[in-house]
Amino acid sequence: MRKTTEMSAREFPCIYNKEMYELAYPDDNWNSSRKLLARCIKKGKPGPILDIGCGLGFFVECCYRFGVPAIGLEGSAYAVQAAKERESHLDIRQHDLEDPFPFEKGTFSMVMCNQVIEHLPKETAHNALRESYRVLANGGNLFVYSPSIFNREQAREPVHINLHSPKSLKKELTAIGFKKVKPLNSPLKLTWPPFTPLNKVMRALFMLFPLSFFSASANCIATKRAEG
Repeated sequence: MRKTTEMSAREFPCIYNKEMYELAYPDDNWNSSRKLLARCIKKGKPGPILDIGCGLGFFVECCYRFGVPAIGLEGSAYAVQAAKERESHLDIRQHDLEDPFPFEKGTFSMVMCNQVIEHLPKETAHNALRESYRVLANGGNLFVYSPSIFNREQAREPVHINLHSPKSLKKELTAIGFKKVKPLNSPLKLTWPPFTPLNKVMRALFMLFPLSFFSASANCIATKRAEG
C-alpha cells in the first residue's frame, strides 16, 4: 500500500463523515463565516464565489443570506446531504477535487479555499489550486486559509497531510500563474505560561518581519493575472 501522502483523493480514508463534523464543528453555523465573507467583499473582485471543499456549506449559506451568489463543491456525500437537508436552496454539489471543476473558464470572481488543502494529497491539492485559477475571471481572487507547516500543534494532526509554509504556498500559486500573492498570516503563539505575555511583542515583530517560520498559518489572497 502506498504512503498516505501519495494516495489519490479517492483512496484517502474518508474523514468527512457525521462523527468527524460533529467533533470538529459542534457549534458551527453560517454566522461563523461572516468574517470570511466580509473579507471577500472588502478585498475581492465583486461577483459570484466558488467555495471548494465547502463542508457543511456554512460559507455558501452565509453568502446566500447576504445576497452574494455562491456555489460549493464538496467531496463528502454526507456533508452535501447534510447541507441540503439544512438549507435545500443552497447550490452545493458533490465533486472530487482531483477532477476538473464542472465550470467554464472565467466563471467566478472569487474562489474560497478555507481549511482544505492541508487535508488533500499533494497532487489533488495542486489540481484544486490550478482549477481555481482556470475558473477565475481575469483579476479574480483566490482566498486560501491553511495552517503553516511550522505550526507544531496543527502539524501533529493526523488529517493534516499537506501543510505549506507561506513561502512554499506562494511559490506554488505563482507557478500556476497567479500574478500577486498577498499573505494574510498571524504569528505563532508562545503557549508556555511564563512566556505568554510576550505574544503581543511577537505579533508586533511579525508585522515588521513576517518571516515564514514564525507564521502560524499559510493564508493568502492570490490574484489572477489579466490574459491578453
